[in-house]
Amino acid sequence: LGRQFQDSLDSLMGMLDLTAPHFIRCVKPNAALVSDSYDGVYVMRQLEQMGMVHVVRARKQGYAHRYPFDRFISRYGYLKDGLVEDAATCAAY
Repeated sequence: LGRQFQDSLDSLMGMLDLTAPHFIRCVKPNAALVSDSYDGVYVMRQLEQMGMVHVVRARKQGYAHRYPFDRFISRYGYLKDGLVEDAATCAAY
């Protein structure tokens, strides 16, 4: 039984290693957990506490995109090394 669990866990970890992680945030529609009941104040408080309101505000201000790591490094990597990049290279981005 222990070996079966270990094999199953190894299989799951292998699948997870092949994926890109995303975060799912669950919001409860009401404190009573009853169906067909929506408490807007309760939902808004949850969104504020998990930082989603801040994320929405930041994205509305123009910070809505994320560079893939390799593109970010190719664009801003010279800052790390203190190198000066020419204007033609920077204008391509």
